[in-house]
Amino acid sequence: MTALTSAWTALLNDPHALLETVIIVGIVSVASIGFVTGLRELAHDLGNLRKAKV
Repeated sequence: MTALTSAWTALLNDPHALLETVIIVGIVSVASIGFVTGLRELAHDLGNLRKAKV
């Protein structure tokens, strides 16, 4: 618990580190949402491909 507490203290004391952390978390969040959406679209397209039986 002290490591987590000291990490928060370090982030709050250094605004640049906090900004970098927020930017990285935002990028990872957007990438994760895009990845999951892509997987859902792939599953949907595969279902349609099976139905079409070209």
